[in-house]
Amino acid sequence: MKNTLKITFILIMLAITSCGSDKDTIRISTLEGLQAAKQLAITSFGADLEVYRFELYSQEDLNSDLGSITIKYLKDGKLYSRRYATKTNHVEATLEDEEALSDTFQKNFYIKNAQGKLKISDIDVDAMFSNINKGVVLIEDEMEIDNYQVRKYYIEANSKTNKVSSDFEIHVTEPNNETIEGRNIVTNFYEVEFEADENGELTIKD
Repeated sequence: MKNTLKITFILIMLAITSCGSDKDTIRISTLEGLQAAKQLAITSFGADLEVYRFELYSQEDLNSDLGSITIKYLKDGKLYSRRYATKTNHVEATLEDEEALSDTFQKNFYIKNAQGKLKISDIDVDAMFSNINKGVVLIEDEMEIDNYQVRKYYIEANSKTNKVSSDFEIHVTEPNNETIEGRNIVTNFYEVEFEADENGELTIKD
């Protein structure tokens, strides 16, 4: 497989108690989780808000549990972003106020390339899930997979056509990928990045 990055993930073996119930967990590797993330975005930002970029992040490496949703949009000739961060063991969920991007990104070049408009209610989670599945198939053509997780998923509306393209990252482990070193569990995994065009044609990113 081309353009993969092998990474070592170290987990300290401590007892961890989750504050949230499993039924409330939103996993962006599943269709149901993507649907729930979209609904959370609608509730947080508004169904009719038009964005040029929509970003989902998981909480950490080797984990598909939703960590945050970020939107970027054009308003009154300026570029803004807003972020929702999910609840963790340490902090409550947070809906941040909208914030103008830095002056660096308020130049004509960036504003010209941020004219795409996609209502949050029109985000196609079926297409997102299909792209993830196609990505997993491409990986399976090259290696045996023990587990995979979606680390992040971005969609962007084209500044001229409003058609949507995607970038996303999948973390993959092979069988027998863990070793124990003292109090640590060491997991080797691959970080694979994809891009999908408006027709759902998928390639592994350089």
